[in-house]
Amino acid sequence: MNMIFKTACFFSAVMALSVLAGQSQEPVSVDSLLNEMVDRDAVARYPEKDFRLKQHSSYNRASKTPDEPAGWFNNKDNNTRDKDKCFVRIEENNGRKEWVLMDHEGPGAIVRTWVPWRGHSDASTDVKMRIYLDGDDEPVLEGNMLSMFDGSGLFPYPFAHPSLRSAVNFFPIPYAKGCKVTTDQMPFFFQITYREYDESTPIKTFTMEEFESAKELTEKTGKLLLNPGSGTGQEIPESAGPKVLVTSATIDAGGEQSLDLPAGTAAVREVSVKLGSYQDPNVTRQVVLKIEFDGKETVWCPIGDFFGSGIGLNPVQGWSSTVAEDGAMTCRWVMPYQNSGKVSLLNLSAAPVDAELVVQTGNWNWDDRSMYFHAGWHGQYPVPTRPYSDWNYVTLKGRGVYVADTLTIMNPVERWWGEGDEKIWVDGDDFPSIFGTGTEDYYAYSWGGVSTDFYEHPFHAQPRAHEYNKLNRKPAAEALVRNTHGYSVESRSRALDTMPFGSSLQLDMEVWSWTDCEMGYGVGMSWYGFADTDSNRKPEPVEVRNVPPVPDLNIAPAVSSAHSFKDSVEIVPEQVLSKTAGTALKMQDLKRMKFKGKWNLGTHQLFKGAHVGDAIEIRIPAASDGAERLALYATKSNDFGVLRFSVNGKTAGVEVDLYAAKPVPTGAIELGEFEPVESAYVLRVEVVGKNSNSKGTFFGLDCVTLSLPTSESTDVNQ
Repeated sequence: MNMIFKTACFFSAVMALSVLAGQSQEPVSVDSLLNEMVDRDAVARYPEKDFRLKQHSSYNRASKTPDEPAGWFNNKDNNTRDKDKCFVRIEENNGRKEWVLMDHEGPGAIVRTWVPWRGHSDASTDVKMRIYLDGDDEPVLEGNMLSMFDGSGLFPYPFAHPSLRSAVNFFPIPYAKGCKVTTDQMPFFFQITYREYDESTPIKTFTMEEFESAKELTEKTGKLLLNPGSGTGQEIPESAGPKVLVTSATIDAGGEQSLDLPAGTAAVREVSVKLGSYQDPNVTRQVVLKIEFDGKETVWCPIGDFFGSGIGLNPVQGWSSTVAEDGAMTCRWVMPYQNSGKVSLLNLSAAPVDAELVVQTGNWNWDDRSMYFHAGWHGQYPVPTRPYSDWNYVTLKGRGVYVADTLTIMNPVERWWGEGDEKIWVDGDDFPSIFGTGTEDYYAYSWGGVSTDFYEHPFHAQPRAHEYNKLNRKPAAEALVRNTHGYSVESRSRALDTMPFGSSLQLDMEVWSWTDCEMGYGVGMSWYGFADTDSNRKPEPVEVRNVPPVPDLNIAPAVSSAHSFKDSVEIVPEQVLSKTAGTALKMQDLKRMKFKGKWNLGTHQLFKGAHVGDAIEIRIPAASDGAERLALYATKSNDFGVLRFSVNGKTAGVEVDLYAAKPVPTGAIELGEFEPVESAYVLRVEVVGKNSNSKGTFFGLDCVTLSLPTSESTDVNQ
C-alpha cells in the first residue's frame, strides 16, 4: 500500500514537472505579452523567460565616457544635417535608400517606441518607417512615422498614444531571430526600446495575421489599462481575501502611525493614503510612506513621489497608481511577503497631519522567483546646472526588476530645464544599455519648453508643469508660451519595459538646463528584489524637510555665478561643421595654466594653424524656436588674428582684433539677433588679418551665450 502511494506521488510529480516544462516552453508571442502587460502578479516574480531591456536611440555618438565631458554631455542628439550620425547606418534596400535606426540580432520584442514632432507646432511628417523581422526582405510593418504610433493608425489607443508633441507606442512586436527598423529619410529624434531574450527563448514572431487574431485580447487589455481599479485580469479566489485594514489618526509632528499586516505568507495588493488637508503643498513631500516585510524595511518614500503627485495634490491616473481629485492616493503594485509586514506613515512636517491609511491584502504562493517590493527616494537642493553632471536616481546591487519612478523638479527660471539624458547601466555594462535623448523623452513627451501642460497615460504622465495640472489646464491661447518656472512632476511606470538586472543597475539622469542656475531635484523609485538585493538609497529625513523654494522672478533671478556664463553653449569639436585644411583644434585649460580672467568652464578651443582667408563653421544649438541674441566669448593672445563673423549667412557684429600681449578673455562680442534655422545657428568665423604686433593668426573660442531679444516678451520665449 505504501509502495502504491509512493508510485502515485512519483507519477504526480513527473506530470507536474511536465506541465511546468510545457509552460516554460510556451513561446513569447503577441498574446503572451498582452497578458503579461496587465498581469500584476507577474511583475512581482523574476521573469521566467529572462531578458534585458535595451534601447536604440538618436543619442549623440560623441558620448563615449564620463571622463570626456565635452562628448558625454553633448546635447546634439538628433539628426538635422548630413554630418549627423545619430543612427546605426545608411543602406540600400530594394533600390531605395534607408536610414537604419535599430538592428538587433537574436530573439527579442519591441516594447516601447517614442518619436517626437519635427517642430513644436508641427504634428505632421512624411517620413515613412519600416520594421523588418527575422531577416525578411519585406517589412512586416510600414507607415508614417508619427501616425503609426500616435493611436490614429494600426496600433490603437491606449497602446499607441499622442502625448505632448510626441507619438508613443507600447504595443509589443516580438521576433525570433532579429529586428531592423528603418526610415526613408533622415530620422529626427527617436527611441526604440526592446527586450533582448536569451538565445534559447522560443518566440512567435509578429505577423499581421497574429495581430488580427489578437484583436479581442487587445481590446480587453486596453480596457483594463484604462480602468486600473477593475482588476488584474485574473480572478482572485474567495479564499484569497481580500482583507482590508484601515486606520485613521492625527499624526503629530515627528510622529508615526502603523498597520500590522496579517501574519503568514500573503501579498499587499493595494495601499491607499488620504490626508485631511493638502492646503500646504509641502505635506506630500513631508509625509513619508514606510513599509517593512519580514523584518526588513523596503519602502521609505514621500507620498507625493511614491504615488505620482509630486509636490502638492496633482490628480493623475496611471496603471500602477492613481491620485484622485478628493486627495485619495492609491498604489496597485503587488507586494508579497513570507511571514510579516507593517505599513506606516511618518510625519516629518512641523504640524500635525490627519491621515487615513488603507491596506488590502490577499493570498500569495511564494516560490523561488518571488521578490520583495522596494521604493526609495533621493532629494537634493540646490543642484547646480554648471558644470553639466549626471544625477544618480539609484544604484542597485543584487538581482531584481526596476519598475517605476516619479521625478519632481524645481526650476528657478523660465527657460527649459530638461535636456538631460537618462543613462542606465545594467549588470556591469561598459556603456549604458540605455542612453536617452532628453528627460522629457524618457517621460514620453517632447518640446518641453512649450509642453507645460497636464497629460496622463497608463504608463507615463506629467501631473504638473509650471502652474498647470489636471484641475488647471494650460489655456489654448497660451499653447506656445514658454515658461517652465516652478515645479514640474514627471512619472513613468513600467509593464513590458521593466528592467530586470542580474547583479546591478545604475540609473543616472543628466542635469542639463539652458540656464546656469540652481535647481531642486527629488525622485521616488520603485523596484523588486530578493532578500539580499540592496540599494544606495537610505532614508533622507533632512532632505525631505529641505523643500526647494520657488523664487519670485520679479524679485531676484536665481542665477549662479559658479565658473560659467549664463545660458552658454561651450565650443567643442563636435560642433565644428567645417574648417580649412591645416587648422587644428586643441582644448586648453586656461584656469589650470593660471591665466587671469574668466572663461566658461575655465577652458577654450584653440584653433592652431589658421591663416588669413581660412574659415570655420560651428553649429550652435538654439535654445528657442524664436529669435535670440547671440554673444561670442573668445580669447586674446600674442599670436592671434583679426576675425570676421556671420550667423546663418548674415553678417554678425564687427571685425575683432584678438591680439594681446598675453592671454586674456575678450568679454562679450555681440553678434546680434537671429532666427534659428533647423533649431540651430551656423556661426562662421573667418580670419581676415592680423595686428602688426601679433606673431600669428591663430584664435581661441570659448562659448556662445543665447538670450532673449530685448524687444520680445519673456512670456513667449525661453
